[in-house]
Amino acid sequence: MPVSINLSRADFQMMDPLTELNQAMRKNGLRWSLVRVEITESALSKDVAGLKRAIHNFRQAGYEVWMDDFGSGYSSLNYLKNFEFDEIKLDMIFMKDFDEASKKILTACVKMAKDLGIHTLAEGVETKQQLDFLQSIGCERIQVFYYSKPLPTGEFAKLVAEKGIEIENWQQSKFYQCVGLVDLASDKPTCLALDDGSHFRLLYVNEEFQKEVKRAPAVFKQIVNEWNKPESEIAKRLHAFAQKVDQGEASYFDFKQTEQYLRLSAQQIARHENYQMLLINVSDITVQYLK
Repeated sequence: MPVSINLSRADFQMMDPLTELNQAMRKNGLRWSLVRVEITESALSKDVAGLKRAIHNFRQAGYEVWMDDFGSGYSSLNYLKNFEFDEIKLDMIFMKDFDEASKKILTACVKMAKDLGIHTLAEGVETKQQLDFLQSIGCERIQVFYYSKPLPTGEFAKLVAEKGIEIENWQQSKFYQCVGLVDLASDKPTCLALDDGSHFRLLYVNEEFQKEVKRAPAVFKQIVNEWNKPESEIAKRLHAFAQKVDQGEASYFDFKQTEQYLRLSAQQIARHENYQMLLINVSDITVQYLK
């Protein structure tokens, strides 16, 4: 189970955190890749060259390095330019003042982070409204009280069992990390579908995709109802298409349902064992066929 360790400016001034951490890891026989080193934004304001070197050394040693409280200071964008971070934790002030301005800033921050190859986590999430918005812009993780308050190990295990929460293994976590860097805030109807070779599972649809569904609800309902039925013609055609995408032989697929022609454009964005994650765009091309 991943564990985060917070480091402040004083830690870097009083010792060599990397040496201390390496000694503790060796002593306890722990895996380097399961430790996240979190550095507060305020710690970055002094000795830029020294901290830049220290962060680089942490990552070279196999640790992930996260910036804590991103957006709480005055030079956040400059920090992203100067330091190597695997993930940024968006400060809870954006959730505390959850207005339209905060939403626009969060949207821009998540998109910018993805463009830089940096993962995102939002702090201070406590409501369904906040969660839905963060999902819609592609923020990967949330922290604080929406799912639960902090719990002792035993109570946490009980909560997971009661809610039937699936625990990711290490390989699955890496798989979803690849997915997490994809920019989902698209103006095209976009969805994420998990394909295990025999079943499809729809994991995400953006707002434009939902609008497309509302324009032809019967078509999309039939597709989703039948794409996991082996005897269905829709399922056979979609699985054949997904296999071609996996092999790099196809990128789009046209088909007719009722009087409407749809084009599915698919891209494989992650793969693990027999699983592939497909980023799918859909468009109505009926007009092209009518011509």
